Amino acid sequence: MAKHMNNNSQSRNRNLFQVYLLTAIALAALTGMSLAAFAAGSAEEEMLELLREDRPFTSIPQDLFDRLGWDLPDSGAQVKALADAAPGSAFDPRKLETLDADKLGYRAKWHEVRYKLYGLDWDIGGLHLIPNDPLPGAPTVAIIHGGSANWYWFLMTPLNEPGLAQYLAQKVPVLLITIPGNYKHGGWTGTSYGERVPAYLLDRELSPEEGKIRNAIYTFRLVAEGVRQLVEKTTSGTVLLVGHSTGGEIRFMLEESSLKARMAGLSLGWASGGPAQLHTMGDDAEEVRAQLKERFQESLPVWQLRARHPATYSHYIGPLNPVEGDTHEEVAHNLFRLIGRWRPFFKQTLQDLEHTGADIYRDRTANQIVQALEGNRFGIDPNEVIQDLFSTMRSPLTGYRKMIWTVGRDDDGHWSADDPMQSRELRFADIFRRQNPNIPVRVAVFDLPMTHIGHIEKPRQLAGGLVTAVRWLMEP
Repeated sequence: MAKHMNNNSQSRNRNLFQVYLLTAIALAALTGMSLAAFAAGSAEEEMLELLREDRPFTSIPQDLFDRLGWDLPDSGAQVKALADAAPGSAFDPRKLETLDADKLGYRAKWHEVRYKLYGLDWDIGGLHLIPNDPLPGAPTVAIIHGGSANWYWFLMTPLNEPGLAQYLAQKVPVLLITIPGNYKHGGWTGTSYGERVPAYLLDRELSPEEGKIRNAIYTFRLVAEGVRQLVEKTTSGTVLLVGHSTGGEIRFMLEESSLKARMAGLSLGWASGGPAQLHTMGDDAEEVRAQLKERFQESLPVWQLRARHPATYSHYIGPLNPVEGDTHEEVAHNLFRLIGRWRPFFKQTLQDLEHTGADIYRDRTANQIVQALEGNRFGIDPNEVIQDLFSTMRSPLTGYRKMIWTVGRDDDGHWSADDPMQSRELRFADIFRRQNPNIPVRVAVFDLPMTHIGHIEKPRQLAGGLVTAVRWLMEP
């Protein structure tokens, strides 16, 4: 009898599910929504419910993550055609403005803003993608890349397939920010990464001598000022500054800037970490300082670029990377070959020092700046630069209203799958919890073998996850 009742119950459940599915299909047909979009909507609601629960961290299971995201109207074909036709895929972003917005799902606009600091002009670039049908009340998501990258890194994958920003731009306005020097029209050719001259001005070539002087004064304050001016001049309304990796400093540095009201105390991270001073807070502060001392003991001088090479990049490689190769090292070599023209693959030495909070080398760094600027023809005052050193150590830790970090499970620099409670994102989030009592703080971990560069590994699904995080932030 019990077995018969159980069979009847299972039969009723199957019938109810079939009715639900047929109803969903009918609704999808009436509204023009694909079943994939219907499923994605359900997945985003599931993730949103998880984020509403106050936990030390929220794990987003892979089966849920895989259902996030949505289709592109043209499957990314127009952007891919531009990239495929350009030498080394380094196409001119202004050409995006000529493409069919109906097929893209968004309108594209390239911005270049020139500003002055330390007596010199600097150019900062931004690719603005404005959805044809944005979510109501959607803020602008301004993405600041990490070291040795630029806007291409978020627009498309190394195979020129659709990247994170193309998916995000179906739902929210996106501003892809390239910090001064890291983008050059047509890309770089003919020199090794460490010998490249950053394109600090986009309308002319700089000599190696001028490049070295500019490298030596390339403080985080200079970068943050450029971001502030670009955002103010090209966007309006609420803005979420999402700094990836090294770019994670910028949102916190600008908390007390003229953008404060527009940032509204909201913070969204994608493998972002936090302000540099957090590295030296906590029980392991002395151990961290000892590690910094060892790491930078033989550091490059501030006027010399730190080149990225495949051998040092292989730790970013995971099983989801779209580039082929039998080993991590082979994938890294193939990746560099594909994108080595448009991606700078260099990093200013000052970025490393300031981002890691290595202020134990403040005096040495200041002396090198004086040395680099001695007799310079630009009239740069070294004291003006030196007073801005390690501004990353002075970002405010209070005044926030709602915060969320997102990270891939296999991002070993930001998450520890073996010991989550020791993960960088969680430790930093806990500091902000203590500094801002009673505000909602979340850490969302995408529980699949996604690495620090998950935006080229799973861009569609990650876009769904980030838009869901935006929705959570914007809830009352």
